[in-house]
Amino acid sequence: MPYTIKKSVTIAAPIHKVWAALTEPKDIGAWMGEANVKVTLRKGGRYAFFGGETTGKFTTIQKPTTLEYTWRQHEWKKEWKDSLVKWKLKAKGDTTIVKLTHIDFPNKEERDGHNDGWDVYWLQPMSIWLRTSD
Repeated sequence: MPYTIKKSVTIAAPIHKVWAALTEPKDIGAWMGEANVKVTLRKGGRYAFFGGETTGKFTTIQKPTTLEYTWRQHEWKKEWKDSLVKWKLKAKGDTTIVKLTHIDFPNKEERDGHNDGWDVYWLQPMSIWLRTSD
C-alpha cells in the first residue's frame, strides 16, 4: 500500500493570492521566513525549499487551480524514488479551499514525519501570512 497524506483546509484569501503563495519565490520566502527559495515555474522546471533540503521539479501547472511537483528530501537514500505533491485550489467567495495530496513516500516513517510537517512548516504559516499580508 502506498504511503499517502491528504489534507484539506480553507484559507481566508482569494485563490490568486493562495496560488502566488505556492508559486512565487518572494511570497514563498516571506511566509517560510527563508531568503533562498528557488522556483522555475514551468513544466520540468525545478524548485528548492528549506535551503535546498527539499527539491523537485514541476510536473503539472494549471494556474490557478492545479499544481503538482516531485518532492525529494536531501537525506533520502538514492534508491528511494521521489514522492509527488498535488495541490488543488477552489475559490469559494473570498476564501480558497486547498486540498493537498502527497503520495509515494518511501516508508511509513517518512510519511508520518511529513504529515505533521505539512501543518507546522507549510499550511499554518502560509495561512497566517495570507491572512495578515496585503
